[in-house]
Amino acid sequence: MNTPVLVKTRSDLEWPEDERLFYVVARDGVYLCRNHEMFQSCVKVERGPSECEEQRVFLQARFPRVPQRLFERIVGFFARVAERHGSEAAALLLWDRTEKQVRVVVPPQTATLYRAWDSVVSPVGVHYEIPHDLPADWLPYGDVHSHVDYAAYASSTDVADETHSAGLHVVVGRIGSEPPELHVEAVVDGQRFTLNPDHAVEGYAKRDLDVPASWLDRIEIEEERSSWYPRSVS
Repeated sequence: MNTPVLVKTRSDLEWPEDERLFYVVARDGVYLCRNHEMFQSCVKVERGPSECEEQRVFLQARFPRVPQRLFERIVGFFARVAERHGSEAAALLLWDRTEKQVRVVVPPQTATLYRAWDSVVSPVGVHYEIPHDLPADWLPYGDVHSHVDYAAYASSTDVADETHSAGLHVVVGRIGSEPPELHVEAVVDGQRFTLNPDHAVEGYAKRDLDVPASWLDRIEIEEERSSWYPRSVS
């Protein structure tokens, strides 16, 4: 390679006076630097040295797949919550390093609903935190959440919530249908990758409504009420 590339690992990196043209790779990007007869310069650039090959963005998924019966129970849980509250719900996916199997944890969560002036209730979202008392050998690697009767997709809220949440994110939509819709994405370092559902679950036949009562007890509901009412028409 003809064009020198310096990696800035300290603030007092020595400037190479004898190099007419060189690159500096810093924490915030790549810089093109020059020693010109009339000036010295350092300019942030979008592209690196022309001698370098391009690099594509990619993800090779190695996530453990959720066993079919376990995923059918998660869908059954979402259906029970939708029937009882009309709200979204969520479950965490964890890999048991010792037993080499997928675990599902339903954390305490708050589902929000919006009640319009005509009493029509719509799901808004669901909020939770990863429990701190998980076994040390259980590795969180993803989550599954429902969109109730809305389509399965990554909403703007999902994208914002998951930007810094590396791992697998599965959305179950159209919960009133059998089978429901599935949408799967993985997030790594803020980059989203759409995956085939086969990368996340081993299969699906029918929801399992035999849901642990403890799962249902972890749902708390908050309602947002409309402050707007239509004017009466005389």
